[in-house]
Formats: sequence, C-alpha cells, structure tokens
Amino acid sequence: MPFSCLLSVIVAALTLLPAHSYASSDLDDSWQWSGFITQGWSISDRNNFFGNSSDSNGSFDFRELGINGIYSVSPQLRLSGQLLSRTAGKGEDGDVQVDYLFADWSFLQNNDRQAGVRFGRLKNPIGFYNDTRDVSFTRPSIVLPQSIYPDQVRELELSSDGVGGYYRTQPSYGSWMVDVLWGKPLTGADTERALLGADLPGVLGSSELALARVLYEHGSGQIRLAATFIDANTSFTSDIPFFIGNGEIDFELFGYSAQLNFENLSLTSEYFIENISRSGFGSFLPKQDNTIKAYYIQAEYRFDHRWTGLLRYDDAVVDDDDPDGTNLQLMTGRPAHQGFAKDWTIGIGYQVTPKLHTRAELHHVEGTAWLSALDNESPGELKKNWNMLMFQASYRF
Repeated sequence: MPFSCLLSVIVAALTLLPAHSYASSDLDDSWQWSGFITQGWSISDRNNFFGNSSDSNGSFDFRELGINGIYSVSPQLRLSGQLLSRTAGKGEDGDVQVDYLFADWSFLQNNDRQAGVRFGRLKNPIGFYNDTRDVSFTRPSIVLPQSIYPDQVRELELSSDGVGGYYRTQPSYGSWMVDVLWGKPLTGADTERALLGADLPGVLGSSELALARVLYEHGSGQIRLAATFIDANTSFTSDIPFFIGNGEIDFELFGYSAQLNFENLSLTSEYFIENISRSGFGSFLPKQDNTIKAYYIQAEYRFDHRWTGLLRYDDAVVDDDDPDGTNLQLMTGRPAHQGFAKDWTIGIGYQVTPKLHTRAELHHVEGTAWLSALDNESPGELKKNWNMLMFQASYRF
C-alpha cells in the first residue's frame, strides 16, 4: 500500500472520532511531543565519512533535527509520528522527511500482557538499536557499529510502509517481546551502490520486507537477548536492458544480540549473517551471491551519572568466501580492502545537563567496506588503513 494511502487512512481515523475527543481540555493530557538537535564534526587522515572529512578543516556534514509527537485517541489507540531532517555527507541533504507515522491499536492490555497492531510508516525493529537509532540519547556512541547498522544502507534498514504487530508478556522469570512487520522499505542511491557495487543506469523499484524480532529480558534488563530475522527483496529496472538486465535482489538476515548490564558496566555484542542473491543482471555482475558476516563486541562504563566511556571492536566481511577481498579486486578492479572493515573505537561521553549531551570518539579502521561511495567517488583513491576523530553535541527538548 502506498504511504500516501496509509497516511490518508490515519487522517480518516481521526475524522471518525467523536467530537469530544478533540476538546481542548483533553488535549493537554492526550498530546505529548518532544524533539532533538544533534550536530557532529569529523576529521579523518584518509577517506571520507559524513562529507569531506579528510579535508584539513574536517566536516560538519552530520546533523539531525527531529520533532515527534504522540496523540492518545483512547487508552487503546495512539497516533505517533516524527519529522526528521538529517544531513550525512552527500547521501542525505537535510530534506525534511516523515521518519515514522503510524496508528497503534493495543487490543490487549492487562498487568502482564500487551498485544497490538500498527500500520503506517513503521521503524524496523532490528537488533538492539535500529528502531531508535536517530535519537542520539539512545545510542551508545556517535555512530552505531557500522558492521551491523551501516549508514550506507540506512534507508533500507530504517523504516517500512506497512503493518506490524507486537506482543509483550511478563512471566515470573523475565519478559518477552515479539515484533513482526511486513512492509515496503525505502531505498536510494547509496543503497543501490551497496547492493550492486555501483550507481547503475536504472532504478531500484518495488521492495518488500518481512521481519520478526524476539527479545527476552531477565532481571529488569540485567540480561537481554534478541534474535532478528528478515526476508526481503527488491527489483532493479535497467535503462539499458541490452547491457544490464532487469534484475532481482533477495536477501535474508539472521541476527543475534546479547547484552549484560551491571551497575556501572554494560557488555554488548551482536552477530549478523546476511545472504544476498542476485538474478537477471546477466554477465554484468560476475558474482551473483554473497554472504555478509558481521559482529561487534562493546563495553560501556559509567564512571558516574555524567561521564561514560566506550570501547568497541567492529568487524564486517562483505563476502564470506572472500574475506580479504582478493576475488573482489580480480573481478571488479575495486580495491581489495572494500571487501572488509575492522574498526577499533574508543569514546567518551559527558552529560552536561539532562537535556544536553556531548561525545567524542576515535576510530582506527582497517578496510573500507562500509564507506559511502557518494562521499568517496574514486575507489582507487581509498586507503586501507585510516583514522577518524569525531565530536558531537545533542540537545533534546
């Protein structure tokens, strides 16, 4: 269903409500809104990330501005939405977009169980962080682990226009949360380059995604375990079908997440396997299938209520059969180091006030697998080993 139709359905639902639902005396209790502003700066000794970061002045091309609201129509029905402006190098230019907009009907609510359905533009519940990744205060670092949450294909992972369901239960031994979703994910130029290796003459067309995530928490969140499954496909319509065929891309993702939370320390790790299959492109794509394997190990330490530290190792391989990128270079001429990325990150955060948060982090990276081709237009100029320093300030209201 097109997003414009879903939006019309949500608006129509409002018009069908009794008039007293809009009484001014009810609005203060029923309406909640908030927002955030994030500005980042990055500088790298080689390669570009979020703009021309390798310039001697660095890059300020990382900015997030969002405003969101929730309207409680009734105890069972809520409407939620967020407008987002995001600047991230050449991949995102700051245009205001509907990040999410959906109706949430909770048809089961009691002390230990909750179930409901949502329809509209929904955030994809992938792993621990994807459905809240745009709000800096919910992230453990300036950028999420790029092996699992690559900004290179952020559009594809972030949201889908469709319908979802959820179930929550709290037995005596912990709590279970199940989310399912079917919809049409968003795609763009960066997504095309990531899936096909280049911005080809043509367009990515209709996409479909089916997703399920199961999350278990024990001891009020001391232990958190999650599993994510995605089955998705998209089509490509070529402008020159006599040279590049009209192709199909199918991919399956299996993700596993674990977290241990102590008083001052949080340990987190996620491991994702993604199988990608391409067909119909003809001889233009010498290798039709590949398996991406990615994981990270992360430690967060809370020195006090204001200072936090972070240490993370992040690892991604684009093709499990070609972990060092040798075959990639032989078949495409692209640098072998585009086939993998290994990122050591050390960071520190300071909560200036409850509404203002600052972060700094240093990345030492071997490989260029998750770098945006839009910010790095000449693959031959990419360097295998590079470093990046990032700063960020975030304010919420």
